Amino acid sequence: MLSKTDIEFALSIQNRCFKLLQWLGNAIREGVVPVMKAHDVTDAGHAARIWVEAHFYNLPDECRPLPDEMTPFANFFGTYLETSFDIEARPKDRYVSDGDCFCSYCVRLVRAQHLKPKSLTRADKERAGRLRVRRMEMLAREEGLPSFELQIRKSLCDEALRVQASLSAYGAALLNRLQGISDGPAVLALWRDFAWTRSGSPIRRFKLQSRHILEAEQKLLGVIQSHISL
Repeated sequence: MLSKTDIEFALSIQNRCFKLLQWLGNAIREGVVPVMKAHDVTDAGHAARIWVEAHFYNLPDECRPLPDEMTPFANFFGTYLETSFDIEARPKDRYVSDGDCFCSYCVRLVRAQHLKPKSLTRADKERAGRLRVRRMEMLAREEGLPSFELQIRKSLCDEALRVQASLSAYGAALLNRLQGISDGPAVLALWRDFAWTRSGSPIRRFKLQSRHILEAEQKLLGVIQSHISL
């Protein structure tokens, strides 16, 4: 099972990264912080770290990583810009950077005020389905239990169980994003499975907590154990 300590750390990083993204929209437009100078790295996590370190003391406290959290913070922030948002098309916009940096990270960063949540495709949702199955298989392995893919797939036809699997798979994805590893918009599909209503709108005042993920994993373990006796 996932560790409560690890999940709470990842949720803390996620919260600050999201606040930073919200703050950046106005800050870059108003010139509070500039886009970074031209650089040679193409990895989003490395690019984010260079930028955060350069502007560390300009960032609000609630958006700023602790000194020993710089690497996971930068890795996670890089995945936010790459996997959760699209740049809203505005024909009259022209990307300009004093540092002449045109990497995908900097382009997204300077247009933070034009970011909008991604629209999910059928492929994204199908990949999310595979992530649910993979997480249940991994959960069984972590607990020393056999896993049966066919039974897992059948179980996930139940909506309530699918939501629990989405929570578990999302928890695993949070930990991966601390390392700069993301499954792209499929992770957003997992989020919307438990944080949005069936009619397609965010659940008001919903805040993901570690207990949601850990309780989901306990329920999934019960289902996995029931497969053994079939």
